[in-house]
Amino acid sequence: MEDSRYQKLHRHFLIIMLAVTALIILLFVLQYYMLISVDAKYIEITREHYLKSYVLIPGGIFLAAYIVVWQMLDSPNIAAQWKDFATILYVWTLCTVGCFVCVETPVLFGSFAVPIALSTVYGRRWMVRATEGLCLVTVAQYVGTAPLFPTCGENIVVDVVIGMSLLILCCICNEILMEYVMENNGVILSHVSDNTRLEMRLQREPMTGLYNHTAFYEYLDTFVRNRGEAPLTLAVVDIDDFKKVNDTYGHNNGDEVILNLARVLQKWCGEKNYVCRYGGEEFSVIFPNVKVKEAASMMNRALEEFRETEYEWLDGRITFSCGIFQMSSYTMTAEEFFRVADKMLYNAKHNGKNQCVSG
Repeated sequence: MEDSRYQKLHRHFLIIMLAVTALIILLFVLQYYMLISVDAKYIEITREHYLKSYVLIPGGIFLAAYIVVWQMLDSPNIAAQWKDFATILYVWTLCTVGCFVCVETPVLFGSFAVPIALSTVYGRRWMVRATEGLCLVTVAQYVGTAPLFPTCGENIVVDVVIGMSLLILCCICNEILMEYVMENNGVILSHVSDNTRLEMRLQREPMTGLYNHTAFYEYLDTFVRNRGEAPLTLAVVDIDDFKKVNDTYGHNNGDEVILNLARVLQKWCGEKNYVCRYGGEEFSVIFPNVKVKEAASMMNRALEEFRETEYEWLDGRITFSCGIFQMSSYTMTAEEFFRVADKMLYNAKHNGKNQCVSG
């Protein structure tokens, strides 16, 4: 799914393109009122023909292209790279229609530098190549079709040579810029990857790989503050009589129990939730968007598998107790939320251990 910054970028693009499209249509209308009376090339063109060919048809093409691009950018099922390419094709459409409607100066051919430059921003080489080829073919095709337009200029060959020269120069500059962008993107991605790995190491508990004490409280505080109306449930877990396990069978065997519980919790709860080890034998699971009944079901399945685990060095079973609580007050802080769940854990211990108590 796209992140919010990317969606915001696309929304800004749509707004800008709508303004540009409206401006182009306005220029066509102004040209209608100005040129039809002063330019000899327009003397034989009726007002109806001009409005149809130079205002209504281009406007319809712009509107249809805009709707298509808007639908693509708004769809969660289309990959980001194709959304990017759709924005380039829309700009290319504006330039193409403008070129064939206003065949007056080579500057219009140079306008194809805009989609070429835009393709570089997205940092995908295939997109740059496709855009360059599309724009060059469009301008070259103009040589054969422009004479069919009554408003075609007399120096069409000169105009096309100048326009193609501008585009070729743009492509050369674009290649230099693309190399720079790709090189810097590589450096940036390397730094991002290094920072991500470092952040993950700082958030993870080294023995089990679960979120550590610091990460637990940071995530819990974040989810509490940003919960809105969505359910938020917290499970607090403590291994029953774990001190006896360490004292009787040694810390190495105690570590085996810790690792087994981490595996079980990750198996039953870790797909979309946050499994943490915030103390020695103390674990917790943050359940965003999960109601207490569903969280209790997952925790009970985890408890069942954990207590059925057999250890070669132990004649018996090891269990855990769990307190589960769904946040119900908008004014509750993360600390208060944790205290209530911890109280549920105390009730589970007080009522005989080896159970999950929810509230």
